Amino acid sequence: MGVADTIEILGVQLHLLTSSQLVQAIAGWAGEEHKRVVAHVNTHAINLAYANERFRATLNGADLVFCDGYGVAWAARRKGYPVPERLGISDWIDELAATLAAHDFSLFLLGDEDGVAELAAQALRRRHPGLRVVGAHHGFFAKQGAENDRVIRKINDSGADVLMVGLGMPAQEFWIEDNLGELGARVFMPVGATYRWYAGIERRAPKWMADRGLEWMGRLFWHPVRMFRRYVVGNPAFVWRILHADRRAPSGVE
Repeated sequence: MGVADTIEILGVQLHLLTSSQLVQAIAGWAGEEHKRVVAHVNTHAINLAYANERFRATLNGADLVFCDGYGVAWAARRKGYPVPERLGISDWIDELAATLAAHDFSLFLLGDEDGVAELAAQALRRRHPGLRVVGAHHGFFAKQGAENDRVIRKINDSGADVLMVGLGMPAQEFWIEDNLGELGARVFMPVGATYRWYAGIERRAPKWMADRGLEWMGRLFWHPVRMFRRYVVGNPAFVWRILHADRRAPSGVE
């Protein structure tokens, strides 16, 4: 896959590309023998990676890391790299589903609370009748031992080409990394709360808010306790770290 630019934000490498380039990369890799990991970063991810060396290394070990957040796009633009698009997964999952269906690739959804992945799978099948969603499983299982082995066996028995994992950061990225050798899929994607949005369980902020970098305000309004630390504490910390890095780095390079 050809990517225009690879840049670094606070120690995390990410690629600058459009949603169409991203979808074509995933579909292309789904037909290859090699396993690929496609990760995403937003302000929360960069903050976690800043404090967690393993998570930073895991992100940098992925085959592709795309920008999924206005704050990361802002930081990239400060470096002189205009991000082509803010690639929120929910904004291009339908394009991906249509492309996978056109190439007869299959998809497995893992994660979230009991029943949520199944609802998202049903919604995908309704909107994309040709898409082979070959299985779904909740994310509340032991991540080691016999139960974990049973989940891996279920995924492998399904014959899935693409595995989406929604366990939250950094658990989803670590689970993929820990079990990559045992899994039979070809493309692995951490997807956070995507199932909830796609199934209509959780509301998304209006597009006008997302386009102006205010989507976080909607999530904070609907989930003030759960999202307080991520946004009220995390967003200012991210901005301070970016500005501090800019002051320390000659010619805008960290």
